Amino acid sequence: MLHRLPQGRSSPGGAGRLLLLPLLLGLTVMMMMAAVVVEAASVEEVDSEESEEILEEDESVSTEILEPLSSDLSRVTPLSSWLIFRRNSNKGDNRKTKGSRRTSKHGLPGPPGPPGPQGPPGPPAPLLPQQQELIQELQLKLRDMAGGVCVLCDRPPRVSTSFLSRLLQAVTIPRRSLLELQPFSQPSDSERSLQRGQSFNSSTGRYTAAVSGFYQLTASLLIESGDRAQVRIRDSVKAAICIESLCQSNLSVESVMGVAAAGGTFSILLTGTLYLQAGEYVSVFVDNATGSAISVLQDSLFSGILLGV
Repeated sequence: MLHRLPQGRSSPGGAGRLLLLPLLLGLTVMMMMAAVVVEAASVEEVDSEESEEILEEDESVSTEILEPLSSDLSRVTPLSSWLIFRRNSNKGDNRKTKGSRRTSKHGLPGPPGPPGPQGPPGPPAPLLPQQQELIQELQLKLRDMAGGVCVLCDRPPRVSTSFLSRLLQAVTIPRRSLLELQPFSQPSDSERSLQRGQSFNSSTGRYTAAVSGFYQLTASLLIESGDRAQVRIRDSVKAAICIESLCQSNLSVESVMGVAAAGGTFSILLTGTLYLQAGEYVSVFVDNATGSAISVLQDSLFSGILLGV
């Protein structure tokens, strides 16, 4: 580059060359600085390309598209990093849920009110097949127990035993005495439909139970008192339907009437249920506890019916 000049010689051209030397040095320095600037620019372009690739990857994951950065931001700076962070802080798992701001126009709800009235009952539910089978089995068992006839399954129960009879004639009962009422008359044509069985003895006034069971017994007596001049306050007449003529020891159906309060002709009604063993009989007794004789008038009634076993 620089030529060596021969020593001991000088010429006007040598002085010009010496003047060009600083110029060449300045050009060399400028070329080296330009190369450094070009290299730095290339590095900045590579960095900007990498940052743009990172931003594009973030945009593919995010649901919203970021606004493009301004043209003067050609590289990743703290400001651009902060903007990217702030725009993506409320996305994905970091999203903040806002509570409902809707409020009632009438304030807070009050306590629950009292229950309403109960509705009407609905129609009965149909029987299940299992229930129908159980009912049929029960009916068969009842038929077997009743000897092939189920009195409670197909029709109302048949009355097997009943009687109704009226006193044939007036019966006089002396004072301070107990008497069994008899005889009774045969049933009339209109009363024959009330007779079931032949267990009532009209001559003795006794009904004998054909089977053991519960019997509903009724006696309606019309009584005429004697001399009212001899009636005392404590005088009374007691009527009873007794078992086996044992009114004191056996259970009986009784009724007491004060003669002083009744006076003249009065009635006594007896009705009740007794359990009779097969073969036992019942009859009507009247106890005259007055000071004069009394009469039980004709057509006084005695009846009974078997309720069940």
